Amino acid sequence: MRHLIDTNVFISSEPGRQDQVEDVTRRSLELAQVVAGVHVLMVHPTVSDEIANDRNEDRRKLRDLVRSRYPTLESPPAVQAWVEDELGRPEPGSHDWYDHQLLACIAGDAVHGLITQDDRIHRKARRLGLGERVHTVADALSMLSQLADRPPAFIPSVELRPMHTLDLTSPFFDSLRDDYGGTAFDRWFQDKARSGRKAYVIDGPEAHLAGICIVKANDDAIGVGGRVAKVCTFKVSEEDKGSRYGELLLKALFRDVADLHDALWVTVYAKQEALIALIESFGFSHHDDHAGEQRYVKILTPSPGDRDRLSALEFHTTFGPPALVICPGQTFIVPIEPGYHASLFPDAPLQQLALMAPRPHGNALRKAYLCHANLRKAEPGATLLFYRSQDQRAVTTVGVLEQSLVSGDPAEILGFVGSRTVYSSEEVEQMAARGSVLALLFRQDRFLESPITLQELVDARAVARAPQTTISIRPEGIPWLTTRLDA
Repeated sequence: MRHLIDTNVFISSEPGRQDQVEDVTRRSLELAQVVAGVHVLMVHPTVSDEIANDRNEDRRKLRDLVRSRYPTLESPPAVQAWVEDELGRPEPGSHDWYDHQLLACIAGDAVHGLITQDDRIHRKARRLGLGERVHTVADALSMLSQLADRPPAFIPSVELRPMHTLDLTSPFFDSLRDDYGGTAFDRWFQDKARSGRKAYVIDGPEAHLAGICIVKANDDAIGVGGRVAKVCTFKVSEEDKGSRYGELLLKALFRDVADLHDALWVTVYAKQEALIALIESFGFSHHDDHAGEQRYVKILTPSPGDRDRLSALEFHTTFGPPALVICPGQTFIVPIEPGYHASLFPDAPLQQLALMAPRPHGNALRKAYLCHANLRKAEPGATLLFYRSQDQRAVTTVGVLEQSLVSGDPAEILGFVGSRTVYSSEEVEQMAARGSVLALLFRQDRFLESPITLQELVDARAVARAPQTTISIRPEGIPWLTTRLDA
């Protein structure tokens, strides 16, 4: 596979001095090792122009030398008209103009993906519907390691810890001090630690602090009404940015808070584009601006008319997880072998010994699954009931479909699933060799406290035997199903 890298990626991988070592340097170096002999990292011809514009002569010469290590993409496509219609037509040579040259290569399928640390480019890619093909260094490292079927060196997880156990002198907190008045942040942190407050914490692969989320219950200073909680602090380290740690924190937050509150709110600065994009993709909406910050709210309790007003996917995104609208003819049983179940849902209850090593992608809320099912009628928002075959022989997990693809081209499949994949390149090629592959992009909604057994499905005449392929069922024909799903 060929991936285009932005200037900020190859610069971070080749620092000229110790004081130029960035947070992402280690991961950039690991990325270069992972792709060696398997994938190709390329640069866009306009990189030379960007380097030439640097007024620091020594730095310009160094970067020009580093740039020569990477092959240049030949004949890159011009920016497409539809891209210009969506993003505008910036002045040639401007930052936006350079961004659009890179995105045009993704839109024109000149490369499989783009790797960049620039939040602005990620935001534009999402607007173009290309977000799954634009990766941070951390995401690219995780994805390409998976494609090469390299066992993961580290699987992140969330722990709820007392704040007083955290090292406030860690560089992790420096940006928070900068944003919130230096010692004022320290005083706030120490005060909450002394009161016994806890934080959701993710440790990185080298025991560094990689992510944190601190919540205050019963805080409706924003005035939305009901039982409201404030997300006081939410941060992922620069080094781990984009590695789905943010989703992992949200997953823990929704799991523990959804049943106890009617709404969540958080304050962000306009410059925090990656954080804003993340929370918007999980149902937070802009409420107002206050004291130089933007306040975002996620309503957790739908109003009576929301099921009719919103599509099934919009309803889930706005109020979940968990939140379902079960549409007629849009409920499907999806069989999944125990090994892939363990990889895709590593935190599922009653998980038996994994046959396949868990992957970081399994901890995220947005996932991908590949199979050979002859399913062409599933629409965005469809309810997916994942049936763990062989051992449990039961529906254990519920998902909500975002979109699907049927293809026999491994490169197209890998481009579609992007950084969500839990499959290696070899596995995808083997699946494609056996026939058209159905790729499902979905959001995990919930684990079932009481799995729906095969016998229950057979007794209800939903299935005649153990499903070997995706089966459409009618929830209205199984009276207890909607109750079990607690839709």
